[in-house]
Amino acid sequence: MQRNRTAQTILTYWPAAVPFWVPFLLYLVTLAPTVYNLDSAELTTAAATGGIVRATGYPLYLVLGWFWSKLPLGDVGFRLNLFSAFCGAATIWLADRSMRRLGLERWARWGALGLLMAAPFFWAMSVIAEVYALHAMLVAALILALLRWREQPTAARLFWPALILAVSAGNHAATVLLVPGTALFLLLTQPRFLQQPRNHLAVGGALLIGGAIFLYLPLRALAAPAFNYAGTYDAAGNFRPVDLTSFSGFLWLVTGRSFSGQMWGYTLQETPAQWLGFLRQLIEAFFVVGIIPGLVGMVTLWRRDPRLSVFLGLTFLLHTTFYVHYRVVDKNTMFLPSYLIWAFWLANGYAPLLNWLRAEGPDQRRLLQLGQLAILLAVGGSLFWNFGRVDQSDDWSTREQSEAIMAEIEPNAVVFGWWDVVPGLQYLQLVEGQRQDVLIINRFLISGDDMEQFILTEAGNRPIYINNPPLSLIQVMDVEEEDYLFRLHPISQTDLVSEGGS
Repeated sequence: MQRNRTAQTILTYWPAAVPFWVPFLLYLVTLAPTVYNLDSAELTTAAATGGIVRATGYPLYLVLGWFWSKLPLGDVGFRLNLFSAFCGAATIWLADRSMRRLGLERWARWGALGLLMAAPFFWAMSVIAEVYALHAMLVAALILALLRWREQPTAARLFWPALILAVSAGNHAATVLLVPGTALFLLLTQPRFLQQPRNHLAVGGALLIGGAIFLYLPLRALAAPAFNYAGTYDAAGNFRPVDLTSFSGFLWLVTGRSFSGQMWGYTLQETPAQWLGFLRQLIEAFFVVGIIPGLVGMVTLWRRDPRLSVFLGLTFLLHTTFYVHYRVVDKNTMFLPSYLIWAFWLANGYAPLLNWLRAEGPDQRRLLQLGQLAILLAVGGSLFWNFGRVDQSDDWSTREQSEAIMAEIEPNAVVFGWWDVVPGLQYLQLVEGQRQDVLIINRFLISGDDMEQFILTEAGNRPIYINNPPLSLIQVMDVEEEDYLFRLHPISQTDLVSEGGS
């Protein structure tokens, strides 16, 4: 009897578990084993130490990451990578729950979400510490919360989408791109909801509670954290933090004003190439086969559910348009919400196709099985094709490079470097306690003139290291190339005399 009950429980709940555990195990197998490079190391170090990152601050990620960094698994870098794996898998699970609410059958849901799971950039952002998997999870949670509210449009249920929007803003400023679609969905579903005071209280309370996450920034700024990227270094090597307790300083950080030059950064002549680049990326993400069914699903969903289609379509358009025009080198990682929405359209395209195969003549079962096999092969092919491209399970390069640099630099040294060098060093220093004697400065946080003045002043007093020294320093200093960095020495009087004589 107990065995039968256990079997019945498994049969009942396994369809709900598969959409989480399959992607989670996939991401776990391909997870970066330790601290990763560039922005990932910055976020890991800030989250683990209660620090502050550059614009737009990402306070929700830092708070959640701080708690996640306490897990007794691997090193801190591995733990924050694992957080992204959890968020990526949770995105798939939440999207599956929404699709079930829309009445989509399992093969349609899992076929679409399988391609999303294996999409190169979605997969890649689920195996390293980054903010994008968390952002995608919150978008998926918002869709589910809106569908739940539509089923029973009460103030209590309205509270949840408003709360998700508020806390999501604390993870990524792109949350603002979700607001127009959300507002239209609410108005189209219940035109008079603005006239109900209870709804005002629900939304206001949710925004107040969710927005409290932003208090992290001024509160941590008051604590003068060791890791702070909201500020600059002067020519004396002193860090000048932005005053995040002031309204102007706080607004400067959370609105991303330091990146305003990159927003809408392409000329009219450059723009078509950017749109073509996104189109190629979308085709690649859904392994080619997911494009035409996705377009079919776009039309199908519009006919079945125009209100939801307005939300999905407007959100897709705003998000895609903004990032297509965003002039940064890593913008390809920022389209995860667009992929998520396309997966909804794809599932709605698969569903009528499967229904058509199911009803097509006496051989319908065989045709249906062929259709299901094609969906399965598409997911399997995408997994096979992308596995080697995104697998980070053997990538120890950031740790190995950072440890090698720490071993080669002399005591009391100063290290100047860019993103490919400095965040990994700061992780070892601030998270793992290595080489507390070293001053490490990201060149992003100091002007070229101030850096050169500092180096010329201090080169005779302490060891100075830099990656990619500028020509102006090469001309006035003795530059010694080492394994990873360049050591800068002041030119001695003997050298000056010999150069003058020659």
